[in-house]
Amino acid sequence: MSGPAAEMHPNQAAFVEGVDHVLSAWTALELAVEHEWGGQDTREKRDTLVDEIVDYFDTLVRKRQVPEPSDLEELLLDILDEDFSIALEDGSEKEVARVLCSMFDECKTGNFATVDKMAEEREKRSKGSAAQQSQTMARQDADESDDGSDSDVSMEE
Repeated sequence: MSGPAAEMHPNQAAFVEGVDHVLSAWTALELAVEHEWGGQDTREKRDTLVDEIVDYFDTLVRKRQVPEPSDLEELLLDILDEDFSIALEDGSEKEVARVLCSMFDECKTGNFATVDKMAEEREKRSKGSAAQQSQTMARQDADESDDGSDSDVSMEE
């Protein structure tokens, strides 16, 4: 059975993957997802954001227009405000829009260097996060053990 993903051109598939990687590196968005600022369906809203960005670029291609980072910035700000209740003050939407537009231009020509780089960075963050969680759990276990023995000592004194 063939779905839309099976019919997707490799350049477009790489761009979709790249958009997901870029958004995963965006601290403001990841905090919103982690803390469910968009409600219980925050993760779905994040996935929908990927689709909306890809649709934005698809529409420009059909209209034979060139993507402008400033237009994409506005789209990002609107979606973050409406779906996640985020009002950015750090200007990070400018960098995200710039990277997405640049990556789009690369993917059009079959150059997936930025997508590959973003995938590697995401993998490193993921491994680092897993290691950090493991260390945090080990520290908590050690603290609980220490707390238990400290209270035993203070009770004996």
